[in-house]
Amino acid sequence: MKKKPILLFLSLAGLVLLGFFLLPGSFTSPTPTIEDPGGSLKSSRITTEKLETRPKPESESTEWWISEPTAHPGQKEYAEAHPEEEAKERVEAEQEAREEAEETAEEQEKEPTEERALTEAEKDAVNQFLTQMTAENWREVRTVLLSSYKDGTIPRHPFVENTFWSKVGEVGGEKAADELLADSDPAFPKILEGWGKKNPQGLFEYLWNLKINDPKVQKYLAETNNRELPLLDQFSNGIIEGLLRADSSEAINDAHVEQISGIIDRFMENDPQKADSLMREFSSRVVKGQNPEALKEWVSYYEKPNLQAAAVQRVIESGAFDENPADAAEFAWSLEKDQPRRTALSAAYARLANDTKGHDPFVTAAQLNEMNKGADRDFALNGFAHGLVHQDPEAALEWAREISNEGFRKVVVENISRRIKKERPKARQPTE
Repeated sequence: MKKKPILLFLSLAGLVLLGFFLLPGSFTSPTPTIEDPGGSLKSSRITTEKLETRPKPESESTEWWISEPTAHPGQKEYAEAHPEEEAKERVEAEQEAREEAEETAEEQEKEPTEERALTEAEKDAVNQFLTQMTAENWREVRTVLLSSYKDGTIPRHPFVENTFWSKVGEVGGEKAADELLADSDPAFPKILEGWGKKNPQGLFEYLWNLKINDPKVQKYLAETNNRELPLLDQFSNGIIEGLLRADSSEAINDAHVEQISGIIDRFMENDPQKADSLMREFSSRVVKGQNPEALKEWVSYYEKPNLQAAAVQRVIESGAFDENPADAAEFAWSLEKDQPRRTALSAAYARLANDTKGHDPFVTAAQLNEMNKGADRDFALNGFAHGLVHQDPEAALEWAREISNEGFRKVVVENISRRIKKERPKARQPTE
């Protein structure tokens, strides 16, 4: 991949919680280089319109839900290496944590998250408590936190949750990841940034060896209503954040560009889908503070269609064209290669599904109805449908069913259905 243009482009342009939370007892308490080892669209929250007045496709479909089950090859199971007694204790602790989680999960979903900002002293107290966490006792710590949320000892605050899972990633690394993945625990991706911060090489090797079609991964995705590409992006985010924090950098510099570019090149040879993911997360950092014209020029530097597609996706999703959202679609249509053009169309029409800067989504709906059927329109429909998930889930599914390619339609309908279940659980769910 081209590195020099990126460098030129860049040159231009943080037991005992004393005084705050009281918890019972206490628990046992140079810049890295990555070497070769031994893939959501935004939508605004607006009031759902009635079926008769929302943007609609011209044709009607009788299908409401389409699923496409697939079989995947097996992968060697994770093998425990603990002595028998230690393993027994761990299993008992895990079971206790699971039971506690099951008992409180439903209640917590109904409880509002604490919105007030924690004081610096409160944050220090949380961090002090979590310094006692280890790879062996993190499940017991989790049990205490869940119990403390339930009885009000600790507020259910994003800072506490994020700090806890980041610490699990730091101390648990691969072992914790394997356990959470095997349990199809929704918290699995939450540990990745902390793991990357502590050991980016270890996270890189885990991603290198990860098979997205592994039955355990597919089971996790199905049970948590997650999707493959966002999961890969969370891995990529962890790796990049780990590299940035290694030298306390707040922004990407030329040394980071060289290193991240090298990692992308390695994945291009091993698994291009993972290279795409790293390119998306890399681009998310590069676009900050840049104007649309500079970003267009930067996207054009990439010759490989998949990398250009990943770059343009993040450029558009970043909101670089939100002052005039139609410009994003115009830029997408101008791209000559099929893959980047269609990826850009999906990203652009997702933005156009919202009322960004007063844009009227009904205008876009009319344009989509007038387009000739084909791959370009299908990708525009994909983006428009994803953009409607939050404001009108039913309309999102209607537009997804307008996709002409049967295989692509099934994938998009399934992905949107998963998003509705995960992000709009109170909305009417699709039926088979």
